[in-house]
Amino acid sequence: MTGEEFRLIVQNHICPILAGAVLTPQLQEAAPNQPHALAALKNNGRAMHISPSKKAGYKVEIRRHQPFSGDDTRLVEAIVAQIAANVDQTPALYQERVISYAIELGLCKFLCEPEYAMLAGLLDGFENWSARTYEGRKPTFTLVVDFDDQRAADQRYPSILEVLTEDFFAPLSNSVESGILVSARGALVEYVDFRQGGVANNSYAPSRFMSVANYAEKNKVCFTLTNNGEVLIFKNKTLFFSKRNGGWSYYNHDSTVRIMAGSSAAVKRAMYETVLDVSFARTGGCLAAVALANEKNLIKDGGRSPDSTIKEADLLARPSSAKSKALSRLVQGKKFQHLSRALRKELVGIDGATILNYQGEVLAVGAIIKISGGSTGGGRLAATETLAPHGTAIKISADGMVKAFNAVKGGQPEVAFKL
Repeated sequence: MTGEEFRLIVQNHICPILAGAVLTPQLQEAAPNQPHALAALKNNGRAMHISPSKKAGYKVEIRRHQPFSGDDTRLVEAIVAQIAANVDQTPALYQERVISYAIELGLCKFLCEPEYAMLAGLLDGFENWSARTYEGRKPTFTLVVDFDDQRAADQRYPSILEVLTEDFFAPLSNSVESGILVSARGALVEYVDFRQGGVANNSYAPSRFMSVANYAEKNKVCFTLTNNGEVLIFKNKTLFFSKRNGGWSYYNHDSTVRIMAGSSAAVKRAMYETVLDVSFARTGGCLAAVALANEKNLIKDGGRSPDSTIKEADLLARPSSAKSKALSRLVQGKKFQHLSRALRKELVGIDGATILNYQGEVLAVGAIIKISGGSTGGGRLAATETLAPHGTAIKISADGMVKAFNAVKGGQPEVAFKL
């Protein structure tokens, strides 16, 4: 493939998988006779060079604010190898479908190369069920693959790939309480109740799926199909991958938390937890943390000024409306990071913006803010863009998509990450 064709593949298919990744404009030269890695970290991990083959005479560069990790490069290598092996042999009309499937195969090889074909079969089964109903409802289920279990399918342990096609399989587990344990070689082993032993808190998994995430320990990986047709993959007790709206995302949680502007580590972590919870609850929301120095720019004359971005009726410190009085009573003066995850999710789900300062003090919940001139898009995006120059502002769409902005001193806010 040509360098420009490869650039478009990286831009349209690789960058969306890595939160915050952006393609730089120019192709990079590579010595064609000197073998090089398909993906290599540069600039202390803030850049990655990607080639379609180890002897290609060019490479492309992607960058982001939070550093890429070794896992990021291994994932990209696995995906690029699959794309390069198949795209050139495919007519243009079918290339998008081939690339989509190549990404899935690369993801499976990244998880466990020796068993990638079995994992790809599981994901094919999930894809088929996502378009079906059982007794009038969308089926949800979880499969737990234990890569330490090497049992092969036989008369005693049926093949999960065969069972997965049968109608009776649909109600045997669900996406949050129970699952089916599968061996590394695709043998159905036993039923699993995720609720046994209680559910420990886990910051890097949506609260709705915390019991599933906590089961994904040691060498177990959980594959979950939700009632929205989304596929979630949990590993190391965290959300590892998701397939939403037809595209895969890879979660590098720690680096995403660090990239948020200004706030303390505890506030950033609480915000990120809540973003995950609201995103997968599909309620939508707007969440912002602003610098203390910017509070007076947002709240003018106690919110009474016509130019005030946040109005007096929405302020929790001086509740004056039925809404602010009720919400102030529920928050009870606690900082955002000290509220329960359940309450934080419900607060952010209220129509309007939830606004904190960098210390986590909750300034307003459900605030209908004064939109700055020139804002475009829907109300949530306009509110997010208005708050972004003052710190970090995050828009969570009702379809679960996330877009976060960071303030830039002396310039326009930048996109910090997308999920």
